[in-house]
Amino acid sequence: MGSQQAKEHRLVPKYWLRAFAEDGHVKGRHRDGREFRTPVRGAAKARHFNTDPLAQGQQRVALETYLADQVDHHAAPVMQRLRHGACLLTADDLQHLFRALGWQLVRTQLFRSWNRQVGEYLAPVIWAHQVIGVYQRGLGRMLADEEGVVLFWHAYQRAPDAALFADVQWHLRAPIQGHAFAMEYLSTPDRHLAVVQSDSPRLVLGDSGVVVRRTSGTYSIAPPLLGPSTEL
Repeated sequence: MGSQQAKEHRLVPKYWLRAFAEDGHVKGRHRDGREFRTPVRGAAKARHFNTDPLAQGQQRVALETYLADQVDHHAAPVMQRLRHGACLLTADDLQHLFRALGWQLVRTQLFRSWNRQVGEYLAPVIWAHQVIGVYQRGLGRMLADEEGVVLFWHAYQRAPDAALFADVQWHLRAPIQGHAFAMEYLSTPDRHLAVVQSDSPRLVLGDSGVVVRRTSGTYSIAPPLLGPSTEL
């Protein structure tokens, strides 16, 4: 169960990591090839990752508590049955599983980094479009294409620092919105769940636990943007 005062937040649930553990440890590998062993309890977590900064000084972790109690708690037995060969799942089982898969796309360092970079690059664009709107309202007419282009680049190059417009709760809002978007695709009637088995260990997990693979064999760098031709 989740704790209202938890400081260490899970990026990959413990039940997920235990499936790949030996003697309570998971094996990791650095990019230079060096391997190491980490206890499951200490793997794939980050301090205050989902803490609400506007909770008036309290260590409020409503999102982390929700993930522990309402997502991981229900998905763990479903995932265990799948690992032991269960092929028939109830509608509730599938919903718990899809919810867990969707959250695994957005509760990670990768998604947070990607989302932050998108915000930093989009902020000047949004600012420039707002400047154009102000000019058009002041003139009482629409700008010609040439005027709009000149004004856009002028405003874009002089846009304020994106940090001035930062939403300090965006790190909590973005994954919630991203998860809702992902669930629309995961829950479509024509999407099928395929369980792949192997006689020898073949699965390598990254820090997210889930990867988006297109049917072309390429991988998406934008975790929540699932198209109709993607697989988990």
